[in-house]
Amino acid sequence: MTILLDSASVDDALAAAELGFVGGVTTNPTLMARETAEPLTQIGRLLEVFPLGLVCHQPVGDTAEALSEEARAAAALARDRVIIKLPATNEGVRAAAALGAEGIRCALTAVYSPAQAMLAHETDCVWAIPYVDRATRQWVGGMELVEALATILARLGSDTRILAASLKSAAQATEAILHGADDITASLDVLRSLGEHPLSAAATREFNAARG
Repeated sequence: MTILLDSASVDDALAAAELGFVGGVTTNPTLMARETAEPLTQIGRLLEVFPLGLVCHQPVGDTAEALSEEARAAAALARDRVIIKLPATNEGVRAAAALGAEGIRCALTAVYSPAQAMLAHETDCVWAIPYVDRATRQWVGGMELVEALATILARLGSDTRILAASLKSAAQATEAILHGADDITASLDVLRSLGEHPLSAAATREFNAARG
């Protein structure tokens, strides 16, 4: 599996890289706007933090053509490591099909239905990306959604993977994997929490005291 940082912050990326298990970064327009008015420059910085990792960029636009124009500029920064996140809409799917034909790797994001995952498969997307916690809060059912996406992609024999996003805790991250997600992306705080447990901390204090 792949574990990614969900942030456009270089400082967050540097801290995540030090954890030793993070394979890159996912960004979105909201996260990017908090950091910079020049998203492509920021993508370049994030690529430098993870020289062997993936960086996901989400262009903005109302049409497939507008989405594709920005996507091509981002992909040109590192064609083998930049993945373009596109909205799971008809225009996003059109862009994914056009970009995929050019050899640019794409993902459909904000996936809320198995039908959208089916289109991610049909356009050879790397990922279908459901917003797990947001789906739960909006009464879609986050884990049920992940399970439904996993079922249809398995039925299709698809190479498209499920990247679970909008994860607010370590428990939610592991539950998403148990329900069929292949990979996860989360904030720095959630990623740090993956390696922590009160009983582990207590055991560590006990071992350290024994040496002292």
